[in-house]
Amino acid sequence: MSTASTKSPRSLQPLKPEVAAKVKAAAKQPVEGAAAPPPAIHPGVERWPVKTGTDLDVAKVGVNQLNGQNLGPGLVDTTVEEMLALPRAANMPPVDESFAQNSFYQDQRFAPTETTVWRLKAQVTLARLEQDGDYHLVLQGTSGKTMIGEIPDPDPAFVKNDVWRADIKVARDAMDKKLGGPLTAVDFDATKMAPPTKDRFEKKPMADETAAMTTIKNGSATIIGVGFFDSVHGQTGVAPTGIELHPIFDIIFDQT
Repeated sequence: MSTASTKSPRSLQPLKPEVAAKVKAAAKQPVEGAAAPPPAIHPGVERWPVKTGTDLDVAKVGVNQLNGQNLGPGLVDTTVEEMLALPRAANMPPVDESFAQNSFYQDQRFAPTETTVWRLKAQVTLARLEQDGDYHLVLQGTSGKTMIGEIPDPDPAFVKNDVWRADIKVARDAMDKKLGGPLTAVDFDATKMAPPTKDRFEKKPMADETAAMTTIKNGSATIIGVGFFDSVHGQTGVAPTGIELHPIFDIIFDQT
């Protein structure tokens, strides 16, 4: 085993001319460089307990108890357009700012929007695998307006709520079947996807993210998921308020 790497580069002596010639010859060979590794996939941070059902309010999801009145468990039919009209909580950070990790909403929900299981019909137009393991889907309503839906990685390392993980896997499997296989990681500038700040808030989708998304053909589907408010930092398909379905528990594509 060579020990040259343990020495100071400045202490190295010149190779003999015939040996140096071999190094030069090798350097001139037209070989392909090693493929860049895909971006590392790892669980997210911002509002991650709420996104994956380990938050303090998870027991309230789907129960539909409003102002002391128990309406009974069940989902609520809606549309993309109705979701876009739902107001963001006044005490949440501004839409263009990140949620602090020690904030109230890091581990709790804004009721009833984020404690309701919603069902809507939409066109799934674009999809990509995010660095936090989520499938990022663009959901388009009849008006052409869009919002985001997310399907986390149904692995215990990402989703520790057993019941939610089983349902999320149903949605993930349905998406993989539609795509003909799982989405794979693509290279992108992770710094652009960091939580937003006012200094780098972008209102338009970032070109590198949009270009890396997979177009979904015949994507009309019925989608079931929990309401969720995210921060807005130029994500493709993002709603002005940051409203999403996150996570998605089921996605049933229309028969074509």
